[in-house]
Amino acid sequence: HLSELSINSQGGPSVANMTLSPNLSPDAKQSSPLVSPLLNDPSCIRADDEEEVKRKRFPTEKSYFIAKEVATTERTYLKDLEVITSWFQNAVNKEDCMPETLKNLIFSNFEPLHKFHTGFLKEIEQRLALW
Repeated sequence: HLSELSINSQGGPSVANMTLSPNLSPDAKQSSPLVSPLLNDPSCIRADDEEEVKRKRFPTEKSYFIAKEVATTERTYLKDLEVITSWFQNAVNKEDCMPETLKNLIFSNFEPLHKFHTGFLKEIEQRLALW
């Protein structure tokens, strides 16, 4: 900023020949960064704020994408489990190829398995939503 000031013979700045840059105040001191026009203009969004919004909207952490993949896999598994279970139960009931006690033993395991995976999927989806 010294090159912008005209120095008189006594070594001080000459007021008549002084040219100020936008960042200099009249007493030749650096103005406060808090009075910068960019910070005071409400229509101007700072790059840091913009990046923060992007980061929150689109997280780039590997763990987020892994959790998202687990949720997708769990959702697919749960739908497949429902299809296979209902298909299997319908086929076994139609053909009557199995003793009733064996059917009850096998089919009694489907409900707890379905219940567990439904709860697990809900928990993953809640955690992803909070992420």
